[in-house]
Amino acid sequence: MFKYLGAVVMALMLAACGDHAGSSDSLAGTWGVKVGDTVKPFLKVEKDGDQYAVSDYKDGNWEPLKEQIKSMTPADLAKLTGRKESDNVVGIQANTFAFFHVPVGWSVPGFATQTGYVIFVPIKLVDLQRISS
Repeated sequence: MFKYLGAVVMALMLAACGDHAGSSDSLAGTWGVKVGDTVKPFLKVEKDGDQYAVSDYKDGNWEPLKEQIKSMTPADLAKLTGRKESDNVVGIQANTFAFFHVPVGWSVPGFATQTGYVIFVPIKLVDLQRISS
């Protein structure tokens, strides 16, 4: 009996570890932009292994981006901001955007993040809020 109980406990522990590992990426989730008192869906980031998939929210539907998504380094962010960035910056980028997690309060002239999650689209920085994981 104890042998079976031990196997069940071990299986539950492995399942819990697997779920946690999949959800630990700080960029994965559904993201929105605050407009007035509401948060409007904007971006969905999914991760499968080392690969990211990104979708835009358009006309009530999620549309997958057809661009190649790659990881963003602090050096990549430094190219956008023109200054040295902290080593704890995490992000992804494509040709049309860069989405990154920085410390709350991170700023550049004319912009300061309140959430720490920022998307850079041509000529504009936008503060994003997590809608769901």
